[in-house]
Amino acid sequence: MLKINLSGELVERTVDDPFEALNAELLGQDISAIGLNELRLGLEKAATDDNIKGIFFEHGAFASGYGMLEELGEYLLEFKKSGKPVYSYGAYYTQKGAYLSALSDTAILHPGGIMDIRGVGISSTYYKDFFDKFGIEPLVVRGTGNKFKSAVEPYITSEMSAENELQLSNLTNQFWDFLSQGFSNYKGISKDVLDACANNWTGMDAAAAEDAGLVEKLAYREDVIEDLEDRFNLVSWNDYKSTLSKGTSTDRVAVIYANGTIGNGAGDENSIGTKNIIKALEKASNNKRVKAIVLRVNSPGGSALTSDMIHHAIEKVEKPLIVSQANYAASGGYYISCNADAIFTNSTTVTGSIGIFMSLFTAEQLMSETLGLNVEEVQTHPLANFPNLYKHPSQEQYTILQNMIDKGYADFTGKVAAGRNMEMDYLLPLCGGRVWTGSDAIDNALADYEGNLSNAIAFAAGEAGLEEYRIYELPAQKTGLERYIDSFSSTMSKVVGTSNPFMEKLANDPMISDLIELGENPGLQAKLDPAFRNL
Repeated sequence: MLKINLSGELVERTVDDPFEALNAELLGQDISAIGLNELRLGLEKAATDDNIKGIFFEHGAFASGYGMLEELGEYLLEFKKSGKPVYSYGAYYTQKGAYLSALSDTAILHPGGIMDIRGVGISSTYYKDFFDKFGIEPLVVRGTGNKFKSAVEPYITSEMSAENELQLSNLTNQFWDFLSQGFSNYKGISKDVLDACANNWTGMDAAAAEDAGLVEKLAYREDVIEDLEDRFNLVSWNDYKSTLSKGTSTDRVAVIYANGTIGNGAGDENSIGTKNIIKALEKASNNKRVKAIVLRVNSPGGSALTSDMIHHAIEKVEKPLIVSQANYAASGGYYISCNADAIFTNSTTVTGSIGIFMSLFTAEQLMSETLGLNVEEVQTHPLANFPNLYKHPSQEQYTILQNMIDKGYADFTGKVAAGRNMEMDYLLPLCGGRVWTGSDAIDNALADYEGNLSNAIAFAAGEAGLEEYRIYELPAQKTGLERYIDSFSSTMSKVVGTSNPFMEKLANDPMISDLIELGENPGLQAKLDPAFRNL
C-alpha cells in the first residue's frame, strides 16, 4: 500500500531542501511541498506496479490552486481504473483535500476531526481612503477600455467595481460547481446537500459529516494504520518516488516550467525572468534529441516587457510547441501562451486577463502640506524629472502615459489575434483585462483543448510523430552545493529576523506584496489581480 502525505502546498515540482526540517522547527509548522510532476509519474507507475495494492492518502493542511487540484484528481481517477483501492484519512481536511477524499473509495475522519467545507470566497482590501488620509495619490493608467483590469482597482476606488464583481462571481461559482461535481459524481452527494453542508459548516462536527455522507466512517489514526498494516506493507511516498523514471528513449519531449510572477530579473524556480525561460526554450530548440516542447505556464503575469521577450523566443521555435496551463495563465501568463501551436487548459484554470496597466504613486499633499517639504527642480526638458513622488503629473504628462499604455495594449491584443488566428472584432470583447476560467477560454477560442499536463505531453509527442520518448524537464534545477548555500541563507534569515505578527500579516497582504513587486519591476504590467491568486 503506497502511503502519500497530503500536507503542504501542491507545487509544479519540488526542490530538495536540506534544511526543510529545521525550517519547519523554526516556524512551528509544516512547510513541506508536494511536486505534481512526481505525483503524476508515481500514480501512473503505481497503477501497473504489482507490488502496489492501493493508495493511502493521509491528509493535513493541504493547499493547491484549482487547476493543479483538478489535474491531481484526474491522475487519481486514472489510477482507480486499475481497480486498486484508494483510502483517505485525516484529522483535518481542507476543502480542497476534501475534494480529493471524495474521489477515494473510503474516506475516514478522526472522531473529533474537521472537514472544512465552507464554500468558495474571496476578499480584497481597498486602500483609496487610507491613501487619501495621508495625502498619497496613486497614479494608475490602464489601457483604454480595460475596465476588467482589476489589479490596480483597490488603489483608486473604495469599493469593488461591477466588472470585477462579475468576473469574480463567475470564477467562484464555477469553482464551487467543480467541487460539487466531485462529491456528486463520486460520493453521490447532491449539490443541494453540499450547499447545506457549507451553509451550516457541517464538517466542524465529525459525526454530522459522517451522517451527511462526506466520509464513510470515523476512526482514530492508530486504528486505521493498524488495520492497513495487518493487510498490507505500507510503502512511503519518499521511498517510492526515488524509483520513478522519466523514460529511457533517446527522443525527448521537453517540459519547460514557466512558474511564478514575470519580472525583470533572471528568474528562478518560482519566478519567470528575462533569462531562465528564454534559455530553456533555446536549449530545447537546439537539442537534437528534443522533438517537441511543452511550455507549462503557471503564472499570473507581470512585466509586459519580459512577457514580450518570451513571446518572441517562442516565435523562433521550429519544433511543435504546446502550452499546458496550470492554476493560472493570465495576463502576461496568457501573453506567453498565445502563440503556441495549441493550448491545453484545465476547466478551473484562471486565464485571459488580456490588458495592460502602469501604476505610480505621488505624494504631493503629504510632502508639501503635512511634512512641509519643498522640492525645487532644474531640468533641461519637461519630462527630465518625471515621474516623481513630489508632484502630481500634468494633463500633458498623463496623456503621454495613456498613449504609451494604449500602444502596449494594442501590441498585446495584436499578438493574441495573430497567435490565435482571430479577427480583432471577435477578440476585443474578450479582452479589456477580463478574467476567464479554462472552460470559458475553450468556449471563446482563447484555448484549444481541456486537458492536463499528461494530455499536453501526449499531444506534443503525437505532433512530433513519437511513440516512445522520455521527459526532459527545464529549466535545470540547482543541485548539490548550490542548494545547500541557498537553503542555509534562507534558514539563517529566519533565525536572525525579528518577529512582529502585525507587520508580518501586513507584509503578506496580497496587495502590499503586489506593491513591492511593482516597485521591483517598474514599467508596463500585464498582470492578474493578486486577489484572484488567493482562490
